[in-house]
Amino acid sequence: MKSSVLLNNMLLLVSCALFTLTFSLPAKAFGQLGHRIIGQIAQANLSPTAQQQINQLTDGEGLAQMSTWADEIRSDKTWDRAAPWHYISIEDDETWKTVKRNPDGDIIESLQRFEKVLANPKASQQEKWQALAFYVHFVGDIHQPLHVGHSHDKGGNTVNLKWFGEQTNLHTVWDSKLIEQQQLSYTEYSDFLKRINEQQRQKWIGQSYYQWADESKALRQGAYQLEQNYQGEDDLRFNYVFTSKPIIEQRLQQAGIRLAEKLNAIFN
Repeated sequence: MKSSVLLNNMLLLVSCALFTLTFSLPAKAFGQLGHRIIGQIAQANLSPTAQQQINQLTDGEGLAQMSTWADEIRSDKTWDRAAPWHYISIEDDETWKTVKRNPDGDIIESLQRFEKVLANPKASQQEKWQALAFYVHFVGDIHQPLHVGHSHDKGGNTVNLKWFGEQTNLHTVWDSKLIEQQQLSYTEYSDFLKRINEQQRQKWIGQSYYQWADESKALRQGAYQLEQNYQGEDDLRFNYVFTSKPIIEQRLQQAGIRLAEKLNAIFN
């Protein structure tokens, strides 16, 4: 009897330890969800010619898989120079003619540069693969409203708040928390978001990178409409999700459709 109780206690301790380990693992992989959704939507909208050429370039690797490479290389110091390529800072009263651009590059300059590499017949396979990986990722980033952000709070990175009681920051909420909250895989989420009619598609395509950025700039104001708890703390919960989820989901759809449009034009 005692040995049975002891065994049960040991099993309980092991189970608790495994539970704790599972929920204390870093959430880095979850932050990749939005990019993979965009890549999956784009993949489904590629022309046969573009699909064939991209498959040859990537050796069959899908856009969803390569979409996270630009974040994964952040641990490699040789790619430190790529950090400013993920965003652009502009204040509400500034225009693209008056804003002071980062001399080390920004997301708009990077999209233009990598599009040229992809269209250059003299570029090597390695150069084109890297250009495609960056391009797929940055099309996603520019559709996240806080990647076209304020410089004073680093695109919401210094706006500390709570998400369902958990300490985080506003940028992370829009990068990942809103998307993760649905508890869907990237394939499930992209299937859910593929309900895009032809009228929407035609309205979204044919625009410049500056127009994409203008959309994000206009949408970011809503991100700062924060929800507070009874203690007066910024604690985002279901009311914030209710107002923000439709915005982030449409940005995922727009990014996927526009990425496919650009790649179809480049590889056709």
